[in-house]
Amino acid sequence: MSEFCPHCFHLAADNERTCSLCGTDISQWDSSTQDFNTRLIQALHHPVDDVRLRAIYAIGKRGVIAAANALVECALSTPADVVQGLEIISALSSWPPSPEQQRTLERLAGQHPAKIVQIAARNALRQAT
Repeated sequence: MSEFCPHCFHLAADNERTCSLCGTDISQWDSSTQDFNTRLIQALHHPVDDVRLRAIYAIGKRGVIAAANALVECALSTPADVVQGLEIISALSSWPPSPEQQRTLERLAGQHPAKIVQIAARNALRQAT
């Protein structure tokens, strides 16, 4: 499984022990899955766009289904950030089909103000079924 920096959520190479982006010592991080997944969900509220995007990407790659509601809230709290909205759709699309995935995509298709995000969510829904 790929590792992500616990500080900035940058994707680290399999053998990388220090984050090449921020310098955090990844090998010293206590990486219990639950704690890290919770931290990823919390990062969706980070004020820096890039940190939120890396957390969204990591949530998608790790399949953190518990993040479904937080992903919708993240998308709806920054509706002008279309790139972030599309990355959330991409993360959701990478998960195996589930009721959480379907509900989340339906909410984005119906509630996101950006038409392109709505269309991407509808397309993801069609592909998931």
